Amino acid sequence: MISAMDGGTAGRYAGQLEQRSLETGQPKYRLLYDALVALIRALPPESGMPTERELCERFGVSRGTVRQALDRLEAEQRIHRHQGKGTFVARPKIDQLLELTGHTEFVRARGMASTSRLIGVTRGPVEPDVAAMMGLAEGDEILQIERVRLADEEPLAVELLFLDARRFDGIAAVLGESQSLYQLLRAGYGVELAWAEETIEAVVTPEREAGLLGMAPGTPALLLCRQSFDSAGLPIEFVRSVYRGDRFRFRTRLERAATAAAAPLPPAVKLRPATTGDAAGLARVFVSSWRAGYVGIVSDEVLDALDEADIADWLWTLTASNGPTTWVAQRVTATGGGEIVAFSRHGEDPVDSRRGHIFSLYVAPAAGGRGIGTALLEHDLNLLSERGLVTVTLWVFEENRAARSLYASFGFEPDGARRVEPKYGAQEIRLRRPGPGPDNGRAAGAPGALS
Repeated sequence: MISAMDGGTAGRYAGQLEQRSLETGQPKYRLLYDALVALIRALPPESGMPTERELCERFGVSRGTVRQALDRLEAEQRIHRHQGKGTFVARPKIDQLLELTGHTEFVRARGMASTSRLIGVTRGPVEPDVAAMMGLAEGDEILQIERVRLADEEPLAVELLFLDARRFDGIAAVLGESQSLYQLLRAGYGVELAWAEETIEAVVTPEREAGLLGMAPGTPALLLCRQSFDSAGLPIEFVRSVYRGDRFRFRTRLERAATAAAAPLPPAVKLRPATTGDAAGLARVFVSSWRAGYVGIVSDEVLDALDEADIADWLWTLTASNGPTTWVAQRVTATGGGEIVAFSRHGEDPVDSRRGHIFSLYVAPAAGGRGIGTALLEHDLNLLSERGLVTVTLWVFEENRAARSLYASFGFEPDGARRVEPKYGAQEIRLRRPGPGPDNGRAAGAPGALS
């Protein structure tokens, strides 16, 4: 298995951890962690990983360093270890935005086949707790449908669905293995869902559900409860679903109401968090924006040498890590997908964790002049402010007049720090947007990493 590292991304770190640790100030376990993340990226799910002894020999580090890196990878569920068998690459989690969409639509939008396996259907008097959720009276009948929800034949969740038996009489007979409930409600009953209330909590998988999902009882799971309403405010469904904790995670976007109104996006563009599946789209924006915006700032040789595949690998690693947050602006289509037209990255200042930092802000040339960059920047500044990082820094090429004008409109000013990255050969200056408190001056520190 160790041969899988030869010639790959991770192999470039071999024999260099000591030197890189001295140069960057990062601990060796973190550099080893980065190398193993790149290795995991290159291997199929469930592939065997090198043993601890092989990693020690390959990277010239102690077993304690190896275990520290592996412990972090296991905590992030990138790998799983089995006593006496070895360490294996974990399957990537399925990332679902919290929005009013059904399991079928969500799975199909990700190019997977959505099916359901019916466990049972019952009809009888409604229990008091469910009656309260459904707006039913004592003695009313409830339809209870239990299903296992699958994606590409893999069981992901056990769903218990409650419907008003009188209003939706006969629905169980036509709710097939691949039928979307929400599409059926719309087409067969004229019901349009308008909004929902949803809760998510961590639980241990009960023995029965664990058997249906092919998991060990007591393993982590997510319990989702959703109460959905139509446009008239009437309850339509109540659902309890147990999702596999090792295969699923939910994502949502939080912002103040004033944030969205301050820098409106074009109607056909939306902001969302980036995922590893966006790496190729991010790379296209990166390369096109550099080649269009940095002519005369960096050399033609640098611009011509930009390689989308290499940059996509780098961006994949960034979006997979727990470091700076990456957001994309995506053109919306009728199917819900669309082309990525811009992206930004923000996080803590590499020099001073009390400050925020804008690592990247790139807009595809064809999408320029529409306020997308402004909306992304304001969005990132608001998220940093929510974290208490009100003083924010960034690096910009000194000759990039357009970018400097945008940043100046948000209160960024030069703080005196300068640098020239050898691989780019162009002068950069650091800008600072001061916030309240003792860190609002112009004191220059060591430069951080350019993204």
